[in-house]
Amino acid sequence: MKLRQLQLQFSQHLLHQPVDLSALDVIGPFPVEQLMGLYRNNFYISLSQYLEACFPAVLALVGEEFFAQLAKAYIMQSPLDKAELDVFGAGFPRFIEQAEQTQSLIYLGDVALLDWAFDSAKAVVHIDVFPFEKLAQLDELQQLKIRFQLAPETLLIKAQYPLLKIWLGAKSGNLDDVDMQESDFVILRPDSEEGVKFSSLNAHQYQFLLNVKAQKNLEQLAESADVNEYLNEYISQNVINNFCLEDEV
Repeated sequence: MKLRQLQLQFSQHLLHQPVDLSALDVIGPFPVEQLMGLYRNNFYISLSQYLEACFPAVLALVGEEFFAQLAKAYIMQSPLDKAELDVFGAGFPRFIEQAEQTQSLIYLGDVALLDWAFDSAKAVVHIDVFPFEKLAQLDELQQLKIRFQLAPETLLIKAQYPLLKIWLGAKSGNLDDVDMQESDFVILRPDSEEGVKFSSLNAHQYQFLLNVKAQKNLEQLAESADVNEYLNEYISQNVINNFCLEDEV
């Protein structure tokens, strides 16, 4: 049997797909079914533990048994086809959002998104400082056409529930003061001093940053009455840390 075919059948068995195990020609002290069962159990345990570590708030909210069911279903649907384990969980928030068993937990997908974004932002090694000298070299017309850029791994979420309170409450084990009637606008971003920063925004702040993320130019951003205030605030905080010209997009 060719190596590629052997690898395919092995992976199919791990994902509970029908395979003729006798064709694998596995040699060991135990029957092939038992050996492959051990491989499969270790496979699910390892990836499930990885997902638990990546999504602690989700785990805290749903408990170990429910999380294990979600993890197993995700693993079966999204087999590990890349060597980089650190990206395997990227699709888990979307999976949670769409899973049938989580439809009554409308906030859970966004909680997972915050969990994943927290680790992603923490992994950012270097954050550029806004290039004021480069900006000063542009004339007024050129400046109107620039497009600001958010720091890498910056996450913006609009939620019809108090997302940040739920996420923090799950991590601390205290959800007593959460009012599910509240809504939220959340930003999570890398920070050169603290590693990660997160906070709630008001609707105007969120929309401004959303427009920046959508690559609207300065002339378009200037339609907001608070544009100067927001630019000063978010450039000084290094939330906006770069810009490009229209022809560079």
